[in-house]
Amino acid sequence: MALSISSKTLFLHLLIFCSILMYLSSGFRTEESVLPSKGEQEFGIFRQWMKEHGKKYPNSETTETRYQIFRKNLKYIAETNSKRSGYRLGLNKFADMSPDEFRKVYLRQLPTPTTNDSAAAATSGYVQKKYCAPPASVDWRQKGVVTPVKDQEQCGSCWAFGTVGAIESINAIGTGKLVSLSEQELVDCDSASDGCSGGYTESAFEWVIKNGGITEEANYPYRARDGVCKVKQNGGRVVKINSYAKVPKSDGALLCATAKHPITVAFDATYLQFYEDGIFDGGNCKRRSTYTNHAVLIVGYGSKDGKDYWIVKNSWGKDWGKNGYFLIERNKNWPNGVCAINSWASFPTI
Repeated sequence: MALSISSKTLFLHLLIFCSILMYLSSGFRTEESVLPSKGEQEFGIFRQWMKEHGKKYPNSETTETRYQIFRKNLKYIAETNSKRSGYRLGLNKFADMSPDEFRKVYLRQLPTPTTNDSAAAATSGYVQKKYCAPPASVDWRQKGVVTPVKDQEQCGSCWAFGTVGAIESINAIGTGKLVSLSEQELVDCDSASDGCSGGYTESAFEWVIKNGGITEEANYPYRARDGVCKVKQNGGRVVKINSYAKVPKSDGALLCATAKHPITVAFDATYLQFYEDGIFDGGNCKRRSTYTNHAVLIVGYGSKDGKDYWIVKNSWGKDWGKNGYFLIERNKNWPNGVCAINSWASFPTI
């Protein structure tokens, strides 16, 4: 991924900071006139980051608070990048948010069913096969059936974006027409979910079925806040689905499903706040965890340097990660997949 001039500047600052951190920790010292202090270097990086992301704070107290959070995040990013290979963290637009703040705004714990096998899938009238002969790699973006990356902003509506993304793609595969659909309609109208406070992909699929379809984005634009349901006034059910299906909890079943179309999944995104590039290996996700707090859309898979990965469309804007996407490792022999990504996968049918 090509870096902008400003991104390159920040990257160079980060490299310099890492070098200073390693130099000072090694026990060596130098004159201040030769090497800027760690604090000066950090504040310079902070100011450059503010400029690149258009950050302005109301007063000096807020600036200081955000700077102190930024310092901690900078240290975490530098230390993580020095210890891990395969993926890289970076100073993205969330660098002035503490991990706790980030979780409260962008992540919501999602309930994970106790079972996600053929018995659970029977409610939709469809059972996903566990084994197949899929191609070595698939990227549904290249087939023109994935809409551009969207931004949920400071609203916990990932469940709506994950659901809508799957419906957009299954409709495009079936009809040849890619239509951007309305997440806001789900936020406002799916009473089984809680709008910007979180929701459930399965209840969203059920709402679309019972409603007789979902309208397009242009007819019901995204507001990033809870609103009154306007479904009766809008009409225009531009896309309908017949049912939805759950994917059995395994890498093999998820692979077979993704080979046919994009898949909505829930997983633990706690350690993805600063993701920039590479194949994410789970960070500090627990191997046997079923904890999920974010819904996204798997749009393909592949392999690189001996590592298998999923290609995942996120809803944090194009200025996050790999132009809004991230890669996460698969076939790691974790019971529920990396960061529980196998534990709750589903897709609509038309």
